[in-house]
Amino acid sequence: MPLATTKQLLIGLTAALGWTGLLIQFPLAISNSRAQGMHLAGGIIVYLGFFTILTNLLIAIALTSSLKPKSRIGGFFTRPAVTSALTSYIATVGMVYSLLLLWNPEGLEKAADILLHDVVPLMFVGGWLFLFRKARLPWRDVLLWLVYPLAYFCFALIRGALTGRYPYPFIDAAKLGYSAALGNAAVLLLAFVILCLVIVAIGRWSERHSPANRIRHDSL
Repeated sequence: MPLATTKQLLIGLTAALGWTGLLIQFPLAISNSRAQGMHLAGGIIVYLGFFTILTNLLIAIALTSSLKPKSRIGGFFTRPAVTSALTSYIATVGMVYSLLLLWNPEGLEKAADILLHDVVPLMFVGGWLFLFRKARLPWRDVLLWLVYPLAYFCFALIRGALTGRYPYPFIDAAKLGYSAALGNAAVLLLAFVILCLVIVAIGRWSERHSPANRIRHDSL
């Protein structure tokens, strides 16, 4: 099977699985929120208040758009800098869940949980490693990639201070106190920076050793 066809199939399948996980989780989140006395709008805000949901939504939109790479939005989401940033975000989702958020959901919630925390992260990272185009990205790109998780953390803290609801226990300032919550966030941020540096390094190495570059080098 041609590489381009394999890539398109992986993109389409990963996008479909991502949308499936998001669609399964949505009514479950709304139902849980309504059971706690919230209105529909409040349930939607809770649903979108998780880094997992926002990141998988971003991944699903990116992959769906990239099926038409000649479109403006498709071209944007196929840029190596963008796919590398998305890789860092979705890899963080999978690793943080596996290391810090161990729980055992049941039924449809378990299906959504596996899709959003395991299947989509593994497929996207695998696609980036073996199929997606890479480039010699500047190391300073890591600073740009930090904007999204930092903005999310600020949003989570502000929303938590206003509502008393925090999406993750390790940033629950109401229970841990702000010093502990900020300390946990700093550790996660450091781990994220290290992950981003590894991703940039892999991309730079892959681009330098790509067949096209070897051909150019041999022709000199």
